[in-house]
Amino acid sequence: MFRKSFGAGFFLLILSANAFAIDFGLKGYYRTRAELTHDLDLQTHNRGITHDNDRFGSIHFNQMRLRLGPTIKVNDNLSIHSEFDFLDNVVFGSKANKNFQLLSPIVGTVTLPSGAGTLGEVGGSAGENDAVHLRRAWMEVLTPIGKFKAGRQPSHWGLGIFQNDGSERQGDFGDSQDRIMYLTQFGLKNNGALTVGAIWDIPFEAQFDPRIQGLGGVVRDNGQDSKQLAVIAYYEEPQWALGTFSGVRFRSGSTGTTMMATDAKGNVLAKGIDGDTFLYFGDLYGRYNHNEYTFQLEGIYIGGEITTGLAIDAVPFSSFSSSASGAGIIELPAKQKMQVFMAAFEASGIYDWGGEWNAKAGYASGDGTPLSTKVTQFGFRPDYRIALMLFQKPLGTSPAMFGGTASNPSANSKLTGGVPITGNFVNNALYLAATYKHSLDVKDDIPQANWLKVGGTVATAWAPKKNVNLSFSDLLGNANLPTISENNKSFLKRWYGVEFDAFVEALFFDNLYTTFEAGVLIPGKEYNIDVTRTDPGGIIDPIPSDKASISFATRLTAMIEF
Repeated sequence: MFRKSFGAGFFLLILSANAFAIDFGLKGYYRTRAELTHDLDLQTHNRGITHDNDRFGSIHFNQMRLRLGPTIKVNDNLSIHSEFDFLDNVVFGSKANKNFQLLSPIVGTVTLPSGAGTLGEVGGSAGENDAVHLRRAWMEVLTPIGKFKAGRQPSHWGLGIFQNDGSERQGDFGDSQDRIMYLTQFGLKNNGALTVGAIWDIPFEAQFDPRIQGLGGVVRDNGQDSKQLAVIAYYEEPQWALGTFSGVRFRSGSTGTTMMATDAKGNVLAKGIDGDTFLYFGDLYGRYNHNEYTFQLEGIYIGGEITTGLAIDAVPFSSFSSSASGAGIIELPAKQKMQVFMAAFEASGIYDWGGEWNAKAGYASGDGTPLSTKVTQFGFRPDYRIALMLFQKPLGTSPAMFGGTASNPSANSKLTGGVPITGNFVNNALYLAATYKHSLDVKDDIPQANWLKVGGTVATAWAPKKNVNLSFSDLLGNANLPTISENNKSFLKRWYGVEFDAFVEALFFDNLYTTFEAGVLIPGKEYNIDVTRTDPGGIIDPIPSDKASISFATRLTAMIEF
């Protein structure tokens, strides 16, 4: 097999060298990390609490990724681009990783259907990678009337709060779209340029290739597909720029069909009723430069209705029967209103004497009633980084509810909760962060170093709305079910806390980037377990108060870039 593959590859190499003027380029990196975190749940073992909220202590792991980006330039007008990940963020000692998930306070894992932006990778389960992952492949055609791009390609806009390709050194996820895009540019006065374009995205296909699967099964209607149509308009001058990425996403679902979700053992957890989706979004981005200062602003609004297909962990309250139809399964409406507003602002400055700073502020709407008929918990893309822990790690612990289950009313089991309050995406937050770096001249002492920088970050955030405000009685129309709501009523009391990070980063031998980061999070009242419990039926145990504790994390990264 090796000799056949080698012979075919050698033949193609000779053919391309003699018959075609093809340019081949390769870029990428190999990255390895060592991470250590302690008490991300922000709780410690409390012997005075029957059901304390301490889930774990220290977590240590190493992970790696080899990313290759081959490019074939056929001529000045035609090129093919691709991106492969080998051992894609795979933890040492294993071969596979899992797709990024959203975490909803109280209830657990929430999986949204195709929304107004990629919620992970395109293609259904893509993103749950094995050792080799062909992440992207697309072609570019440059014509006299503009550029065409077709295929699975990176998607990025502005600061990256809504569409983020994850191409930064510490990027982990990265949005991709199965996309056909057309862009054209007009040169204007004052060295300005206007770029306009049209986009057709296919985030989900319900069809199949009959040559592979035959026609023996059910042939699904093309109306099951999701589609996204968008436009880009971007005006840029050397000093400033302003543009928009706006569009609609729609899907004709199987109205009334029940969507099921199961756990790892195959047990039914939750279901929503399928329906149509029609979403509209507008993302506005602006940039202004003045000497060594840069200011950037991005804001997005998402509205419309989304089909639920929403998988939410069921709550097996003892007041329900033990049958599958009555074991606490939560049926959400066929259509839920989507209303999300997010914004981010960045300012930065770079000076000749080696100093540089960056300040960030932003807002992302959230909802303490995640099972309501209005979806607001969309959140920033996970590769938009605020700090080492805040909105990067699954932080905090939501109040856990214990009591009898539908199948065993006398049991004292965990019914729901005990999942992170925040983490992995910026949501239900008003945040501030500031970073300062200083370059040190170390050439005389470390000749191999291209540069070395030291610095730190301070970040803080508040919750505009309650993270925990859930009425199961209203949701399921059963007055016997409990209601829990956090006691932090005022905005100032809903403080997430403050995080202090320090780091040192350097580039050695022209291609070896390395950084060591360490941070500590001093939690505020929003991370305390402090809720009011209303339980007319007496079906859950009391939820005692529990104060949050300090957490810390470290990360060592080494990358060979090429």
